Order: sequence, then structure tokens, then C-alpha cells
Amino acid sequence: MGVEELMQEVVEQLEKLVTTKTIVGEPITVAGKTVVPISKVSFGFGSAGGEGKRGEEGGFGGGGGGGAKIEPVAFLVVSEDEVKLFPATGKGIDLGKIVEAVPEVVDKLKSLRGKKGRETEKTTEKEPEKSADED
Repeated sequence: MGVEELMQEVVEQLEKLVTTKTIVGEPITVAGKTVVPISKVSFGFGSAGGEGKRGEEGGFGGGGGGGAKIEPVAFLVVSEDEVKLFPATGKGIDLGKIVEAVPEVVDKLKSLRGKKGRETEKTTEKEPEKSADED
């Protein structure tokens, strides 16, 4: 694989990471309000390669890599009456304002988390063993 093919493969793999759903998250709707998380995606890549010949020896060496970082930057809260944007980064960020805007979302997330924990407990519980005289 040459340098060009190597770079192309790295770019193709990074493109798979970055989609519209990565930037604008799945909306959560509760009590007439919809919260949409907005994220920032940063990525970079690099590759290098070289060919060399020393006498009758020849060869190619190359490598490539890349990485991505996804960071929440804001929450868009949409209701019937208004649309508000709450930044999630920077100075003076008050996540409490988001909770105040949509307190039901926090309750919904807690209940979902609780359900998930209970489902895990159910799958790990064993049925009591029957004794010989119960049959």
C-alpha cells in the first residue's frame, strides 16, 4: 500500500466517525419541551511513508493514524413559546439553568438509568434451587 492509498484509507475511516447525528444529537422530548444536544467534533490525521533502495534491496515503509474528539458545546431547548440556547462550555456556564428549563428531563434520565439497573439485577439473580421433596 502506497502513501496515497494509506492517506485515503485514514480519511475514509475518519469520515465514518463524523455524521450529522454526531454534531446534532438525538432530541429528548418531555412535557412539551425538546432538548437537542449540540456537539463540536475535532479530528486530525497524519501519515508518512518512504521508499528506499540500497543496492539490490528495496522496500516501502509507511504508517498513518487519526483521532477524533467529540465535545458538547450547547443544549437547544425548544418549547411551544420559545427557543433557548444554553452553552455548555466557556466562562460562567450554569448547567442549573438547563435543569430549570427542563426539570422533567433530569427525572426522565434518572428513571431510565434506574430501569437499566433493575434490568441488570434481574438478569444476574438466580432462581432458588428446589429441594428434592418439592418435586
